[in-house]
Amino acid sequence: MTFPAAKTALILLAAGLCACSRPPEIRRGEFPLPADAEISECTPGNYGGVFVLAASQEPKTFNPLIATDAYSSQIIDLILSPLVTVDPFTMNPIPALAKSWTISEDKKTYRFDLREGVKFSDGVEITADDVIFTFETIFAPSLGEDGKPLADKSTGRPLLRYPSRYAGQYTIGGEPVKFRKTGKYSVEFSTKKAYAPFLTDIGFVGILPKHRLEKAAADGSFQQAWSTQTAISNPSEIAASGPFQIFSYKPGERLALKPNPHYWRADKKGNRLPYIDFLIYKFVADANTSTILFATGQCDASNVGANDYAWVKNYAETYKFKIYERGPDTGIFFVWFNLNPGSAEDGKPYVAPHKLKWFSNPEFRRAVMKAVDRDGLIKSVWFGRARKLDGIISPANKKWHNPDTPKYSYDPESARRMLVSQGFSYDASGRLLDPQKNRVEFEFIVADGSQNATAMSTTFVENMRAIGIEVRLKFMDFGTMISKIDNTFEYEAALMGFTGGGDPSGGKAIYRSDGFLHVWNPRQKSPATEWERRVDEIMDAQEVEFDPARRKALVDEMQNIFSRELPLLFLVTPMSYSGVSEKWRNVRVPPVGSVIWNIDELYDPSESEGGGK
Repeated sequence: MTFPAAKTALILLAAGLCACSRPPEIRRGEFPLPADAEISECTPGNYGGVFVLAASQEPKTFNPLIATDAYSSQIIDLILSPLVTVDPFTMNPIPALAKSWTISEDKKTYRFDLREGVKFSDGVEITADDVIFTFETIFAPSLGEDGKPLADKSTGRPLLRYPSRYAGQYTIGGEPVKFRKTGKYSVEFSTKKAYAPFLTDIGFVGILPKHRLEKAAADGSFQQAWSTQTAISNPSEIAASGPFQIFSYKPGERLALKPNPHYWRADKKGNRLPYIDFLIYKFVADANTSTILFATGQCDASNVGANDYAWVKNYAETYKFKIYERGPDTGIFFVWFNLNPGSAEDGKPYVAPHKLKWFSNPEFRRAVMKAVDRDGLIKSVWFGRARKLDGIISPANKKWHNPDTPKYSYDPESARRMLVSQGFSYDASGRLLDPQKNRVEFEFIVADGSQNATAMSTTFVENMRAIGIEVRLKFMDFGTMISKIDNTFEYEAALMGFTGGGDPSGGKAIYRSDGFLHVWNPRQKSPATEWERRVDEIMDAQEVEFDPARRKALVDEMQNIFSRELPLLFLVTPMSYSGVSEKWRNVRVPPVGSVIWNIDELYDPSESEGGGK
């Protein structure tokens, strides 16, 4: 089989079709554009084509209030539109489902006017009722047998029926944001305090279709709604407002998206976007396979790891793609220890008390940090195409990054001295013992499927052995790892990464002591340490600070605290590279974020005008 024929077969297989059949027809122009359609400034293109991506992880859910992982969120962002989004070039808020907004003089009240006539993919109009339903669900209280809202006995805070990170994100000045319908196409939000990043934050969540999810929210089954099983058996149930809707999902093989026939954007000729007929996510074993498929012309776009850049670039001319060099990545890699002092239902502590004592000692964490050979990681894993990470905000986020945080150079001898100064000692074999003569050892969990994670974790184990610490490396699938971190807390140490970029308010769930993503000790009822209390105060203060310089100073202080206390042991941030097939037009690569952020505007000029009807 020739390569073009092989690729065609791949696309048909990915779409869940027989290679001898034609792809299903995508009908265009059946429905009129809404009166308030947004007209894109992109070069008008033509319909048709299949855009193929390779993904090493599958979505865990299609419910935005349940999703906690980046893989699910990336898909959901293509299916559901928020009120407001962010221009990735200017980082300023721009309209999405809301066509405009006004802000009161005291900056505590925001009125949003929705685009009139916009519909979900099933043809039901999007109105203020959907916005109100979305936020009512976020803040829905857990009810007792008497039907009255329940409260946490120790804090007095209401217990939520459907806990999510959004409840914390939209709690401002200690109180949930207030919201009300002011018209069929208008809503109003009010905050206790003026809140500088409100317009950014309001765009974090896609607006839910009330007509599809109201029953689940009412009967208690909302957390099971829009699951992967829904996408398998009844994909049309997941009503879309974004550029795409689910066509079909086959776990372990592919997810196929097709255009939303009621999408609210069009080009200057009045043609409704998106142009492409199908967006296919082909699931592969690991990130390395994704890279190989892109480098050999079998998918259309990919992030290219810094350690893969050199060899992938060699194939660019053969397979007609372009690689964009984008500077440091916005994501961060780190190691952390489980500092959760709680216990399981059977009374067993999540972390053995003597180990929790080590992990909770910031001097122990600093000693471990000094024992990690990050320069070696950069050379061996990324071939020099990475930077040491010294803080919780990547240098890619130039607006907010603090370059003057505490630094930790590789010095294993200094690490040994620091441990001895804390009462640790070494036996005759060079093994590290704590003051009670317990051997210092722990289990280290890492998600499998990533060549980089494997290399980093292996190096970490070797670095720890050099200072007398025995680390048992345990690989597991990503879903199991997330469950341990987020639900059962049955682990001792872990390696992971966070995506980043944008306003620091987007990291509230990580930074705050009560945050869902405060991974070392999440959802604290009150700050466990004084430094966490200070970070909470800083996050509160920066939210109401409208002076850019003073707000930046607060965020700088927060970064200094994280680098001093080291709840996360920062490793590296690789240089960022992205590749896109040369056949696609309207590609505009922003400084940070997805290289196909405007996938609704991409088109293949080689496709005939009749590619979609």
